[in-house]
Amino acid sequence: MLKKITLAIIAVLASTIVFGAVVFGYTFDNLKSYSVYYAQHTPHKPGTEPVLMELTQNLFWVNTPDIDGIEYDYDGGNAIYNSNYKKTGTPYLAYFNDNSYSYGNGGFASYHFDKNFQLISASNRTDRIDLDTVDIEELKREIYRTVQPVIDAQYGPLINLQWLYDWVNKDKFN
Repeated sequence: MLKKITLAIIAVLASTIVFGAVVFGYTFDNLKSYSVYYAQHTPHKPGTEPVLMELTQNLFWVNTPDIDGIEYDYDGGNAIYNSNYKKTGTPYLAYFNDNSYSYGNGGFASYHFDKNFQLISASNRTDRIDLDTVDIEELKREIYRTVQPVIDAQYGPLINLQWLYDWVNKDKFN
């Protein structure tokens, strides 16, 4: 009798652990894979760009379809290149492991953002650009134009965990 009870308890514990691991794994995958969708619907303070931040941070996880002129780079940092513009170079948006972001406009200017997507420096090859002369809103529109095809390719989750995403990221975007 004691042997049956012990086996039943072990079976229940093992089932609970397996079920918990499956739920945790699905939840983690869901929050990462659909992070751009969730970021589009999350509250955030003005000036913070959750969509751009999540797109580049979770580039490995989000939907990255083959789009003509769009290339993805996962080496060293996550980057999206858009060669659909008639510019000297290829515009890109990149995320680095030190929680910083960089945007190159396809010309000679590059812009660097901190972990909250606030502009911290700008340069054009050798010279620094005075941040007071940069139109931040126009710059962000230009960044969105560069990565918009990838944003448009994202889709909603089967099980919407927006409430959990908002709870986990409440300090990140506010």
